[in-house]
Amino acid sequence: MLGEEQEAELRRDGQIRPDPPEWLLQGGLNKRNIDYVHTGDSWAAAQSGRCRPATRQQALNALRRQNPACIHSRPDTALGILE
Repeated sequence: MLGEEQEAELRRDGQIRPDPPEWLLQGGLNKRNIDYVHTGDSWAAAQSGRCRPATRQQALNALRRQNPACIHSRPDTALGILE
């Protein structure tokens, strides 16, 4: 098991990557609007290049404000909004 210092050093060296976020918000071209809500492992989010990490609550709020859910990763289903 690695100590905290060893783990910090490995992170700096790029050998250990931080866990990916659970939820992502894809910003519009003006960066203020939200175009889509994604799960953290969505391949469509990786393609867009305009996503930022979000908390579960932020993802829920975005979906409740009628921001569209990614049709590939289905965050609405993962969050229990649709079944």
